[in-house]
Amino acid sequence: MARKQIKPESVQDTDGSDDTDGRSGGASYPSSDSIPEPGSIFIIRSVSSRRVVTLLKGQVVLAPPASFGSPYWECMGTEGWLGFRNVASSGLLGRDGPWLLCCSVRSHREWEKFHVGSRAEGGHVLLMTHWGTLRPVGSKEENGEQKLAMLENGSTDGIVWEFVKV
Repeated sequence: MARKQIKPESVQDTDGSDDTDGRSGGASYPSSDSIPEPGSIFIIRSVSSRRVVTLLKGQVVLAPPASFGSPYWECMGTEGWLGFRNVASSGLLGRDGPWLLCCSVRSHREWEKFHVGSRAEGGHVLLMTHWGTLRPVGSKEENGEQKLAMLENGSTDGIVWEFVKV
């Protein structure tokens, strides 16, 4: 599949959180940012809110670092694509029909394929495949709540991420 590239520097850092100072209370993680590589475990953190991608009660959420749930994701690779397996559930980070992020399958298939684009300003854009295009992962409103999701083609409202190697 050809990768149609979105320019990572064009993505605005909007994670939908209501943190006004960009910091969340509770536990903190090191500020080092790594490039994801298969075989390593990462915490995937929003640069702006410092919240982390967490599997909580079967849902993929952007949660404060000290919250319950599992924020640890093992990076894997298949045919040049990255995948992220939750270390507690063994499920792969992916998307469902309405494009919301989920963690329910065990095989690295089309809806669980990711590409990570680096930004010159720092941080990374997490991109998902959809019919030969790459679309950013960001936050969208669903039933009055902010949810992590694959965004529309050409959207610049993705989240800027950092990958903290554990």
